[in-house]
Amino acid sequence: MRTLFITLFLTCSIPVFSETFKGTVNDSAGGAIPGTLIVVHWDSSGSTVGLSSNVGIKDDLFLKTDTNGSFAIELPPGFYDVFVSIRAFTPVCRKVRIKAGKEFVYNPRLNVDPLVTAELGFKIVGR
Repeated sequence: MRTLFITLFLTCSIPVFSETFKGTVNDSAGGAIPGTLIVVHWDSSGSTVGLSSNVGIKDDLFLKTDTNGSFAIELPPGFYDVFVSIRAFTPVCRKVRIKAGKEFVYNPRLNVDPLVTAELGFKIVGR
């Protein structure tokens, strides 16, 4: 009599939800800034000690704003450092917390950099 052994592997996975992280980058007068670089870096704080809601991403993401200065991306829950920069403006950086079930809107406002204006004066015509 032959015995047939069947191994059944059950995979149990925890669903990872992604939430929308979006916004618009404006200058100090409220004008949209197209082509702005946005870097999204995951901060793994707490993820190694049981904070299961800090899933994050493994690699940094690099985005550019569209012609209206807007951006949007889907991110898993977690803490993120967001760096925003474009030529002639002072860059900004902020930590954000993306939570499951909640869209996060970030609308950074950039100021023309005083170092650049000191060197170039009013020669900054275009972006």
